[in-house]
Amino acid sequence: MTTMTEAESTESRSETPHEAPTRRPLLEVRGLCVDYITERGNVRACDDITLTLHRGEILGIAGESASGKSTLLAALGRLQRPPAVTSAGSVLLHHEIGSAAVDLAQLSENELAAYRWVDISIVMQSAMACLNPVMRLGSQFTDVIREHMPAVGKGEARERAAELLQMVGIPSHRLDAYPHELSGGMQQRALIALSLACEPQLVLMDEPTTAVDVVMQRQILTQILRLQERLGFAIAFVTHDLSLLLEISDQIAIMYGGKIVEIGTAEQLYRAPRHPYTQGLRQAFPPLSEPVRRLSGIPGSPPDLLNLPRGCAFAPRCPKRIARCDTELPPLLEVPGGKVACHLSTPENPNGAIGATAHTPQEQEGSDGYEVMAAEELAHDVKEGDAA
Repeated sequence: MTTMTEAESTESRSETPHEAPTRRPLLEVRGLCVDYITERGNVRACDDITLTLHRGEILGIAGESASGKSTLLAALGRLQRPPAVTSAGSVLLHHEIGSAAVDLAQLSENELAAYRWVDISIVMQSAMACLNPVMRLGSQFTDVIREHMPAVGKGEARERAAELLQMVGIPSHRLDAYPHELSGGMQQRALIALSLACEPQLVLMDEPTTAVDVVMQRQILTQILRLQERLGFAIAFVTHDLSLLLEISDQIAIMYGGKIVEIGTAEQLYRAPRHPYTQGLRQAFPPLSEPVRRLSGIPGSPPDLLNLPRGCAFAPRCPKRIARCDTELPPLLEVPGGKVACHLSTPENPNGAIGATAHTPQEQEGSDGYEVMAAEELAHDVKEGDAA
């Protein structure tokens, strides 16, 4: 088992201006790389990931499909299976304040068992695929509780299971139900309750609201935030929906091509995203309270991880790219309020990409860029067409 004192593991970490000195890290990821072993070669799905999640904090992780979000989440909990392997880096868990940090990346499966559910649990996006279809909910809850908390008796475990269901708005008599007897929203809430069975310090959530409608999504998110405030656990929340993360997260990491391209507070990424990719994600969803504006999509497609561009992976799709972007990979640098990996944004000029001139989609070589009209403009064009 590899351990490192908290002081040693944080020695190289510099505090960004928005971080209070008293905040204590729960999970520190340093230089994490995850590869998929294929016949065509190793595909690096996560490359040199470095971030810190503090106790009681919500970390959002956003990006397009194939950006590495879910692979990163699985690697944090050591849940990836072959052909995925952690090829480099460390995942340091400070499970007790003041004690030695444990590098989860170096533990055996038997050693990991002592931390799963008790310190780290996970909520998958498909509850039906996670809950055992031939076991009643009560049996699944009591199995988890008694496996990781041996001192708890069967009766006490069932009482705990009933309490957990009630915490997420499900009547306790549903302990006798099978998963298929619950609605999709209830299944997802039951899975969230199960993740809290042993009072973990960190809950990994992989798009937990994807399979439900927007009304149920709102209810689930409200319950997650209420439980997090009550119990104090930290959350790593993966989703495609940046607008959702802007609402619930303390800090947000944006991933593209297996790398983190920007990290910042929710307010920073909402008001002044610094990376052109983050700007594209931010501009792709409609405002609810701001004036009507033209929506713009991100041209092109995510990169082939087996054949990444020589420089910045986003350069072929970037409306603000410069010559340097095609040949040099930008490092993830500290800037006021976070970190960004863009040649236009530097510690001396952190907002350089915000004021940079954007090219039109036609000016981007090989681009299939497009724009989405605001509703008023589209309605006007339709009326003119009908009149003709």
